[in-house]
Amino acid sequence: MQTNRITLLVNDLDRAITFYTDAFGLTLVENTQISETKRIVLIAASPNGVMLNLATPISGDEALVGRQAGQRVFVFIDTENLETDLNRFATKQVKIVDGPRTESFGRCVLVKDLVGNTWEFVERN
Repeated sequence: MQTNRITLLVNDLDRAITFYTDAFGLTLVENTQISETKRIVLIAASPNGVMLNLATPISGDEALVGRQAGQRVFVFIDTENLETDLNRFATKQVKIVDGPRTESFGRCVLVKDLVGNTWEFVERN
C-alpha cells in the first residue's frame, strides 16, 4: 500500500493555490472543475510524493480549517535548500513559528500556512 492523497481544508481554492505554490514552493498537479460544485485541486512537494487534495469544508466542518492536526505539525517537508525556502518565506510574508534551528537530523523551521496549520521544512544532513 501507499498513501497518495491527503485532504487539506482551505477557505478559498484559488487563494490556496497561489499560497502553496508561491509561498511554499509546491507544485500544482491538477486543477479540474468537475461540476458546478466539485473541483479537484491537487498540490505536491514532488511529482512522485503524496499529494494534498485542497478542498473547501462542507457544512459543519468549517471549524476544522487550519486545525487539521490540532496543535501539532500537520505536514513535514524535506527540502534540499532551507535557505532558499527561508528567503521565499520572507518575500511572501510566511509566519515562522520556530527556527530556523539545527537539530541532529538537520536544519529545520516551523511555519504557518495560509489557514493556520503548522508545517515543518527540514534540510536533512
